[in-house]
Amino acid sequence: MVNGELVFFGTSAIGLPILKELNRNFNLKLIVTQPDNYGGRNRQLIVPPVKQFAVENRLPCIQPPDLREPELELAMRRIDPAVAVAVAYGQFIPRALYSLPRYRTINVHFSLLPVYRGAAPVQRALENGESRSGITVFEISGRMDAGPVWAQEEIAIRPDDTTASYQLRLGERAAPFLLHTLKQIFSGKIRKHPQDDSLATLAPAVKKSEGRVDWRLPAQRLCDRLRAFTPWPGLFFSLENRQIKIINARVSGKEHHGQTGQILALDSQGLLVGCGLETVLEITNIQPDGKKAMSPWQFSLGNRFPELLS
Repeated sequence: MVNGELVFFGTSAIGLPILKELNRNFNLKLIVTQPDNYGGRNRQLIVPPVKQFAVENRLPCIQPPDLREPELELAMRRIDPAVAVAVAYGQFIPRALYSLPRYRTINVHFSLLPVYRGAAPVQRALENGESRSGITVFEISGRMDAGPVWAQEEIAIRPDDTTASYQLRLGERAAPFLLHTLKQIFSGKIRKHPQDDSLATLAPAVKKSEGRVDWRLPAQRLCDRLRAFTPWPGLFFSLENRQIKIINARVSGKEHHGQTGQILALDSQGLLVGCGLETVLEITNIQPDGKKAMSPWQFSLGNRFPELLS
């Protein structure tokens, strides 16, 4: 076990591999996660995965609705942690808290900062067709994802990666990488360095509306969006007020000279749709709202495709 007491800020499941590694190697004194909420179609109670881990492992866990509550600062002062670690917590941590640990508060961010600062670095990297991204371990400061960097590791983005698959690989690699970095910080073997703000780009949170297909975009751009928006919000279009989700698609080698959104061909191999810059998207698998995934050809046996998709 590494010497020192630790506080962890996190909410989503992507932080669980890191939390498990920290629990094995540190004296984990407190877990801070966001409150339970209600969501989904049936408005069921949703408990943060980080809280579930804390309960299963009998670890102290609190869920403050506001991180500026004085009780939280007092609790951290009593612990006097060597370091705090934040992974996908979902709220900005105020200075009174992030500056309190002796080694401040370390954040694990899934991009090679200063590029893709913000809530959706993986989604935006895939959406933009990047072939590489990675992990950055940095110190939290007063500006979003702009603090000094301790360490980075590049991880290739595979051509078939989706947000789900790439985040899984990042999460698995981030745990040992963070542990190694913390050991180097405590032993004085590495130094932090400032980010170059002139190279910064933003990665804002994804909105559900972004999943609606814009056929004016080139086919490759739509494929990149499909990968980026899997599993949420997906890539979809409407057919007679019915939402059709695209499950699998690829860029066709064909060209077209018609309208964007025009259906060019439909057979057992797939649905060809004209896109921007005279490119063609070949859709091989779809999921109508409320139904199982199927091929466009199977769907067409009981439904009619229009000549032009909107």
